[in-house]
Formats: sequence, structure tokens, C-alpha cells
Amino acid sequence: MMFRVWWRCLMIGGFTFSHIRLSPDMMEERDGFLTMTRSKIEAAVKSNGLPGIMVAHSMGNAVFRYFQEWLRVQMREEAYERYVRRAEEAAVSRVNMAATGDILPPRGPFWRGRAWVRNYLPGSYSQHDIVDEHIADHRKEFYENELDVMHPFESKASEGEDLDEKQTSSSISDSHHQPQDGEQNENYGDSPGISHRKYPKLWELAKAEGDRDWVDWLGKHIWTYVGLAAPLLGAPGPLRSVLSGENMGLPFTDEEARILELSFGSTSTVNPISTKMGFCDGIDNTQVSMSKSRKVANRSNLACLDELVSGIEGSSSKQSKDHDPWKNFPALRLLLKDRVDFDSGFPMIRVEREYCQEDEKSPCKNQTAIDFGPADVMSGQVFDQFSKIWKEANDPLKVKYDQLRQSWWNGPVPNPLMTTPERPHIKHVIMAYGCEVPTEAGYIYRKTDRIKSPSNTTTSSSEKFDGVPSMSEVIWEEKHGRLISESKLVPVSFTDTILRKKKPTRRPFNVSSDEPRLHQSGDGTIPYISLMWAHTWLLHATRAMRSSNQTAPMKEGERISNPNNALESIKVSHRPKGGNEWIEGYGADPRTEENMDYESRSNIGDTGTQHPHGTKYKPKMVRFQSSGKSRSTGMEYTTTVIEAIGVEHKETTRNYDILAAAFTDVLKNLNDDYGLI
Repeated sequence: MMFRVWWRCLMIGGFTFSHIRLSPDMMEERDGFLTMTRSKIEAAVKSNGLPGIMVAHSMGNAVFRYFQEWLRVQMREEAYERYVRRAEEAAVSRVNMAATGDILPPRGPFWRGRAWVRNYLPGSYSQHDIVDEHIADHRKEFYENELDVMHPFESKASEGEDLDEKQTSSSISDSHHQPQDGEQNENYGDSPGISHRKYPKLWELAKAEGDRDWVDWLGKHIWTYVGLAAPLLGAPGPLRSVLSGENMGLPFTDEEARILELSFGSTSTVNPISTKMGFCDGIDNTQVSMSKSRKVANRSNLACLDELVSGIEGSSSKQSKDHDPWKNFPALRLLLKDRVDFDSGFPMIRVEREYCQEDEKSPCKNQTAIDFGPADVMSGQVFDQFSKIWKEANDPLKVKYDQLRQSWWNGPVPNPLMTTPERPHIKHVIMAYGCEVPTEAGYIYRKTDRIKSPSNTTTSSSEKFDGVPSMSEVIWEEKHGRLISESKLVPVSFTDTILRKKKPTRRPFNVSSDEPRLHQSGDGTIPYISLMWAHTWLLHATRAMRSSNQTAPMKEGERISNPNNALESIKVSHRPKGGNEWIEGYGADPRTEENMDYESRSNIGDTGTQHPHGTKYKPKMVRFQSSGKSRSTGMEYTTTVIEAIGVEHKETTRNYDILAAAFTDVLKNLNDDYGLI
């Protein structure tokens, strides 16, 4: 991550190798990384007087998302401490005044009408007070009377009837539910280990005030967020490194690399998240652990993505039968209408298992297959099942399962791995990434079990354990969304990897014609479905609900912008391959072989495709832009998504075209907002 405050002050906060190994909660626990990041940002902004620009690449985007949720929890805790301190000081003051015979002042508007006043249990007065026995007895009697009045959970405020303001974030039921495996605390924003508050109604107010402080902090300190190659929905690659290992080109085998990768808590940071979590109707009732982890508050803050489709589809009938409202929005069509997910049309993780008799040769008659999707990763089921299928010494996948539960499900921050990310509360958001590069999208594992005859009951020490799970095939998403299955050769050693002459077998992966297919592939590391989730952020302004009274419940179904066609507010433009100017519209269908806008050849300047420094030069680019206005703060905000065809994951940090497109927007916004350019 990098934090930039104009030209006067540059603050870079990156990860050391030891940080890359750790989950965000451990980075904070061991080194105070999140606290230090907050302090650095505050200091940089204070010294400069203006908010800054947050630039994140790859997993840095996931850490930045965690940082925002951690900051929200911190703001709530700080507000709670202020309320408790003020309430206890006021209570002790009233007790002392009553004990000495002074006239008690009437309760002011701060206290009237708030039943949570009756909810605190003030601490005992100081043991160092020197009072006579009569005053002490009088104080004790008054104190006990106060306690009778202020008994917790008895007022109507516990039902939410007496609170003056109802913030979206504090509308969640305070059920004090203890999270089970794969489930996060329903009381969003509570640390899982602190489900019961000493003063629960003070906590309700603190959540509302803390959320306001959180939004104010983001607006004051971060003016623009630039996310490069952001794995918004995670990626299966790190999951592979945990299940069977990946040497990433280093001089050792996958199995040896796995030993190292199993110790990395950070691999779970980008676990795949199901797109179903982004829809109100997308949760299967059988997935109990997932359904309770939904941020219920989102429903009253933004319109469901589900609601937008009928309006978009209906707009075509008003124009012409041949009009396709999705023409310029293939990614949103796939997400909203076709409801694609990581396992749409092919398995994200599959285990093919065969049971063979002692004298039977593979392939055997008795075969089964088990598929695991993103929901199984979110619940930890994939680790549990792999641990049962492959018996390994010390059960490392069980350790990984426990690590996931400790750092994410029961960690200090509500589990971000159980929800799809929403657009952050930042004035300008720019998401840029490459695509159309072959990317690993799924894996097939294979295991052969030998069934012993009843007469053979002996078991050797080597047969007690199965070893590392064996991967047999890799499923690639390639150019134009084509799926390819590649056999995985298992080398005996790294030398064998280098010297082997036999190449893996590649063949098309058969997908039913009824299954929706992505129109593009990922960036070589992150699958396209994870990158393209940023397109849902373009709908943020349209999804935001109108409310004439901020204290009243928001009206379901009412949205800012056009309620009939959510796509009309999004501007689409493209720059042809080798071109210099941006042209309105999406351009040629990316599934054409040449991926070139022939009608715009006169716009082509330099047709070179390779830069001297080795990165893609002047690729075709597509840009999506939307704008909106916050109904609560009045802040005008913008969202931009930029796609660069053929740019690889690591190149996004040094590709001239992507950076020029992103920071041209930054400079324009800088001039519009501050007149500095």
C-alpha cells in the first residue's frame, strides 16, 4: 500500500516479508501495523492540511479493506469509552451531591428521553474519599436507589424504541449470539470475544456515533482510493498453495513449498468469496453458517442488486425490441443477470476418488467425485474434507482450519471473508486491472484408495498416512473466457521439473452450452470474476436509497438516480489498441479474434505492443465511470473502473497506460475539487 498526500509529503506503507506471512490481525497484534498505519495517515494529513491518496496493489487492497473495518471497530470502541466515562462521572457526581445534601440539578436534554441512562452501573466511589460514616451511609442508600432505577435491559430502549437516531449500522439485532464455525458475530462491529457489554444501551449509541466518526475520518484523511489488480472476491491460487503447494518458480518442489505456505496466515486473506453473498436472495437456506453472517444493515442502506435487473431488462422494451441494455456492460450482465460464480460451469476444486481392489488397475470401476465451491472455502469445509480424505502427519489442514477460525471468524474485526466488498466511503474510487491473460481458475485432485482383502489386516507405517494431496489437473481461463484443462505432471524433484521433456496435456474443458461463460480471462493471478466485481461499485449511487428524514426508516425500493435502468448513469468509453484518444462506447466485442476496433483504425498512432521495458504498450482499454451524491453528507463522489487488455497482474504497478489513465482521473478531480492543477 502507498499513501500519497499531494506533492509536499509522501508516505509509503508497504509490507515486509514477515508482514506478507501474517494475517492482518496478527500484523496488528505483533507490530501494531494497523495502528501505525492510522497514525501515519493522520500525521501526513495534519502536516499537509489536505487529505491524501491511497494506492494499493493486489493483496494490499484486501489489507486496506480490513484496515477500514478495523478502524470502524476502533471508532466504536473510542465512542463507547467516551460515553461510559461521561455517564459514570455524571452518576458519581449526582451521588456525591445527594449524599452531601446539595440540590440535584434537573436532568438536561442529554439525559431526558434516553432510557440508556438507566442502563449504566457506575463504579464505586473512590476508596480514598475521606467522609464521615453518616455521609457514607447516606451515599450508599442513594446509590442503591439509583441502581434500582437504572437496572439494565428493562427499558424500552432495549427494543430500539427510545433511540433518537437509528443508524443503518446499528439496526442489527443485539442478540449476543456467539459465532459458530464459519459464522461471524451478528452484532456487526462487536469483537467476537466481547458479545456482552457492561452498558449495552450506551454501546448502541456508541455504534451510531462511531460510524459517523468513521465516515468523517475517511472523508477527512483519504480523498482518493486507487486499487490496482484488486482481488475483491479473492482467488483460488493461494488456496492451491495450501492444499498441495506451489513453488512459484523457486528452486524447490511444490511439496516443499507447501511446508512454508502452510505457516502463512496471510493466505486466507484472499480466500474466494461467493458472489451469492452480494445478493439478498442468493443465500441457500442450507448454508446456515453463511446466511447468518450477512451484514443485515446493507439491506437498509443500499438496494439489493437483485432489484436492478427487472428495471434494466424492462428498459429495452421501451426503446426497441433489438435494443440490448447490457451491450456495453458484459461484466454486469454476467454478475446481475447470469449470476456467475467461481464454480459456474466448472469446479473450483474437485476431488476425484477411486476405490480399487488390491489386484485392480487404475482406472477402477468404483469412482466418486466431490466438488467444492467458494461457499465451502468460506465455511472451512474444504479444509475439513481434505483433512479426512488425505490423512497427513500432524494434520496440517486441520491446523489451517483452526487458523482461519481464530484470525477471521473469531478475530477482533467482523469477518470480511463472509461478505462481498461494497464501495468504500471515499470521495473518489478508481479500480484498474489487466485482463485477457491465462489464469488458473480451478483444480482437480485425484486419490486412489486400495481396498484390502479381509485376510490382509496388516498395516505398515507408511500406509498410515497418505501424503500431500495430489493435483492431477489445472483448469485455466484463457483469452475470451475459454476454459482449458491442463494435466499436472508430478515431478520427483526440482531437477526433474527442469529437465523433463514431456509437456503437460492441454484440452478444452467441456462446459454445458447453457452455462454462462465469462467474456474475458483474468490477469494471470486473479480470475476475472474477482476483478470484475468492481463493476458493482459503479451502481452505488443508483442503489443508495432516498430518505427525506435521516432518523426515519429508509424506504425499500427507492433509489437515487434512474430507478428504471441503473445502467444509464454509467458512462462507457474505450481506447482502441494502439490508439491515443478515448471513444464513447465499449468498442469491439472482446471475443473477436483480433480484439481490435477496425472502424477506428484512423485513430491509431503507434501500433507497437511491446514497451522497451517489457510491459504491454498501448493495449485496448475500456473505462466505466459513474457519479453520485451522498444522501447523508452531501458529498459528491465518483467511481471509475479501468480494464486493460493483455496486461499481467504484476505489470499493473508499472504499466504506463494503466497508470496514465488512473492518474489522469486523479489530476482532473484534483483540479475540480481544489483547483490545484
